[in-house]
Amino acid sequence: MKRNLLVILFIGLLIGCNEESGENYRSSRPKTERELKRELHTNECSRASRHLSGNLKYTARYKGLLSMKVNGLKLNCTIENNATLATFKDIKARVKFISKTGAVILTRTFNIYEFIEPNGSINYRTEIDITNQQYKDIDTYSWTIISANCK
Repeated sequence: MKRNLLVILFIGLLIGCNEESGENYRSSRPKTERELKRELHTNECSRASRHLSGNLKYTARYKGLLSMKVNGLKLNCTIENNATLATFKDIKARVKFISKTGAVILTRTFNIYEFIEPNGSINYRTEIDITNQQYKDIDTYSWTIISANCK
């Protein structure tokens, strides 16, 4: 009885070792070019904000030709995609205007419905409404790309 039990345990260990070595064999084979590209594309798509960068500039939009009253801002964005394979679209960005004291005067989120090819860039223009007093209080601004979808 003891002998049969030892034989069964030994056979079980052999089978377990063979299954593990089979898994190691499968995972140690080199990945194909297609698998590597798919993996890189997936990684780039999951980290869109790491691959998108750019700058934003703004200018005042006045109520009339002779008026010195501001009723909006014209935003001009340049966004670059430094990804190798991923094409991004439907980008969501946020701009914050900040006063001299560090208080946030105004925050606006806007969508950019454009395609940005790998290692490419786009220029995007939009306008936002702002009061004259808010414009006077602006000392600096910051902007970030919140998210983007992959094509």
